Amino acid sequence: MVGMILFIVGLIIGVAIFAYSLFLSIKFVKEKPIGSTEIIINKDLFTKLMISIGSIGLATILSSYGAVLWGSWSLSAIEHVCVIFGSYLFGSGFGMLTNSFILYYYKPQLNEKQRNLVHTLMFISIGVTIVFFLIMTEGFASHLSYPLYNAIDFGKGLTTYKDSSSGFRIAFYGICVVGGAIVVYFICDHYFYKKYGKHGIIDTLFLWCFPMGLVGARLWYCLVLRGDYYLAHPEKIIQVWDGGLAIQGGAMLGIIAGVSFVLIFRKYVDIRWAIDAIVPTILIAQAIGRWGNFFNCEVFGEPTLISNWWFLPSFIKGQMQFSSVSVTNVIHEGEMYTPLFLIESVVNLCGYFLIRYATKPINKYLPLLSRGGMYILWYGLVRLVMEPMRNGYGSGIGDGFGQSRITAIAMIAGGALIIGASYLWGILEAKKQGLDHFKTFDFE
Repeated sequence: MVGMILFIVGLIIGVAIFAYSLFLSIKFVKEKPIGSTEIIINKDLFTKLMISIGSIGLATILSSYGAVLWGSWSLSAIEHVCVIFGSYLFGSGFGMLTNSFILYYYKPQLNEKQRNLVHTLMFISIGVTIVFFLIMTEGFASHLSYPLYNAIDFGKGLTTYKDSSSGFRIAFYGICVVGGAIVVYFICDHYFYKKYGKHGIIDTLFLWCFPMGLVGARLWYCLVLRGDYYLAHPEKIIQVWDGGLAIQGGAMLGIIAGVSFVLIFRKYVDIRWAIDAIVPTILIAQAIGRWGNFFNCEVFGEPTLISNWWFLPSFIKGQMQFSSVSVTNVIHEGEMYTPLFLIESVVNLCGYFLIRYATKPINKYLPLLSRGGMYILWYGLVRLVMEPMRNGYGSGIGDGFGQSRITAIAMIAGGALIIGASYLWGILEAKKQGLDHFKTFDFE
C-alpha cells in the first residue's frame, strides 16, 4: 500500500513539475527583445527552469522506489545504483529534451550562438534520456513479470495480450501511435512556421490526416492483407479494438488525404515543399509506433539464442520470449524471437536523418518533391528486406506477408517515379522561369 502511494505521489509530482517547466519554457518563447535583436536571457527564469528540470529526476526516483516497494522487490546493490542514477537522469534528461525542443523550435529570436547551444542540448538529451532509461530498466528487469502489460482495461486494470478484454481499454500500442504523430506534428509545425511565419497552419491538416491514416491502416489490413477473412466477416472490420493495422495503408491514405487538403484548403502553400517537409517525418512516427508492437509481442523474426543479443536491455529480451500471434516455431529455453520491431524502429530513424540531414550538402541538386519520393522508396526497401525475416513468412500465417512484399515493390517503384518526376518538374520549371538551379527544400 505504501509503495503504491509513493508511486502515485511521485508520478503526480513529476507531471506537475514537468508541466511547470513547460510553462517556464513558454514564457521564454513569448519574451521578445526590446529595442534590439539580441536576446538577453532572464537569469531568474532560467534558474527556475533548470531547477524544475532537475526536480523531475527526483520525482522519478520517488516513483521508481514506490514501484519497488509496491512489487516487494529485493534489489541488489547494482540494481539500486541503476534505479537511482537511471531514474534521475532519465527524468531530468526527458525534461531537458522537451524544453530544449520547445526553445529551439519555438524561439526563433535566439541568436546563432544561443540556438546552437540549445540545439546541442536537445541532441545530447536525446542520448541521455534513452541511455539512462535503459539503465533504469536494468534495475527492474529481473523483477518484472513477462509478457509486460500492453493495455489499461477499465474493467480489469493493467492487462497483457493474454487477458481477454472486458470493455473499454487504452492500448499502449495506441499511445505509441498517437505519441509518434504528436512528435511529427510539432516538428512539421516548426518547418511551416519558418516558411510562412505563423504556427497552426497544419492544425486542421493534422486532425484530418491522422484519423484518415488510421482508416487507411485498418482497411489495408482487413481488405488487402486478410481479405478472405474480413470479406467473409465484414462486421469485424469496424471492431478495431481487436487489433489489426497495416502501416503501408496508413501512410498511403494519410499522404493522399494530406495532399488533397493542402490543394483545397491551403492553396498558398507550395505542395511540393509541404510534401518534402512532412512526408519524411512520418518515419519518426513509424519508429515510435513500432514500440507498440513490442508491447503486443508482435513483429518479430525466427527464434534465436538470447546470448546472441547480449547487448540488448533485459526487459526487451524478456518480452521477446513471448508471441501474441500464431507462429511456425516454438520458443525453447535460452531462446528469444529476433526483435524485428526494434530493428525496423532504428532503421526508420536512420532513414529520417539520412533524408532530412545527410542530404543537406547536396541540397541544391535535390529538387522539391524528391525527398517525399525518397521516403516512399526508403520505406519500400525497408519492408522488402524485413518482410521475409518475419516469423511465419510464406506460410499463410499472420497478416499476408506475400501481399506486403508486393506492396513494398510497388512503393519502391512509386518512390523512384516520384523522384524522377521531381527532376523533370524541376528542370522544366527552371527553364520556364530562367533559373540556373532547382527550387529546393529550404532548411532552417
